[in-house]
Amino acid sequence: MNTLRRFGRTAHFDHLTMLGKLGLANIAPASPYLVGTTGPLKGARLLFGITGPPSRLDELTRELGNHLGVGMQVMEDSLCNWQKSPAAFKAFRG
Repeated sequence: MNTLRRFGRTAHFDHLTMLGKLGLANIAPASPYLVGTTGPLKGARLLFGITGPPSRLDELTRELGNHLGVGMQVMEDSLCNWQKSPAAFKAFRG
């Protein structure tokens, strides 16, 4: 993926998860990869109420996603969207 130089972390994550969803590659993220993020990391800190290192929040997010039976793309997207408005639901249409 490093050959796609214009892609940042989010674009790489979304591109690879879409390849998996479309069945073009047998891949799915094993982690939300919170290290180096802004929105999802902020969401994880709000959710878990800790300011610990991103690697610890990554671990907690994986555990919660596994417990809920949802994949890491769902967790990453949810954290990112929720942190934008944690007190009131705002539908994401993008």
